[in-house]
Amino acid sequence: MGVLTGDLIREIEKSAPPACAESWDNSGWQIRLQADGAEINTLLVALELTDAVCAEAESLGAELALTHHPLFFVPQKCVDAGGLNGGAYAARLIRAGVSVYSAHTSFDAAPGGMNDCLAARVGLKELRGFPCGPVPAPVDSGGCPIARRGVLADPLPFAALCAKVEAALGMQGRLKTIGDPAKLVRAGAVCGGAGGDFIPDAIETGLDFFLTSDVSHHQAQWAKERGLCLIDGGHFGTENLFAQEMAERLAHAFPGLLTIVQTSANLDPWG
Repeated sequence: MGVLTGDLIREIEKSAPPACAESWDNSGWQIRLQADGAEINTLLVALELTDAVCAEAESLGAELALTHHPLFFVPQKCVDAGGLNGGAYAARLIRAGVSVYSAHTSFDAAPGGMNDCLAARVGLKELRGFPCGPVPAPVDSGGCPIARRGVLADPLPFAALCAKVEAALGMQGRLKTIGDPAKLVRAGAVCGGAGGDFIPDAIETGLDFFLTSDVSHHQAQWAKERGLCLIDGGHFGTENLFAQEMAERLAHAFPGLLTIVQTSANLDPWG
């Protein structure tokens, strides 16, 4: 039992092609302790690293942790085991022999990736790239639009859409919304994670609603003033599907060859 490191990473990159990553991002290897020919027997999949996730990786004897959020966003001059910049996690995992690979915007933007999955859970169809362009396929030259827009099969009152989103994200009673509950909505867009910068695009495109997270006060005011129905589903709520999606895909690719564990740690800092 076991999968070669190189084979596993190539399979991950089918769902999260490096060409789809944003230029500012640090998708890919964060800690690489195994060569391509080394075997991975246990893989832990999580939205991000925390103390609890590191402890889980240690207890499982995992050789690799696959996360959505990168361990490092910017180049590090020093790995500080006592710092708050990821150094503490890095030092701990290196001592435990755990490598880390992160599929961040490479998965967000990829065809079939984060935002396609999020759109499907909301019920959007006829998907296109957002804020502009079609979804490229195959992906081999970059320039992937990160978010998605589409239409619901039938118009819904905004309140009914919010209830559907709440259930789909497991965020009961925790959505933040702007808009008339009775307004019928059909055309919308989704952007997992912090997509507030796309609110002007949603308004200019004439969308009825936009689902994202981490919306600022001023971004919320733009939406309210211009009549855009807005749902802030929380960063965790809009991206937590990562672990399930990646675990299921890798289990299908390597049946019986690899122990794949979705983290059991609560990674929502607000709940």
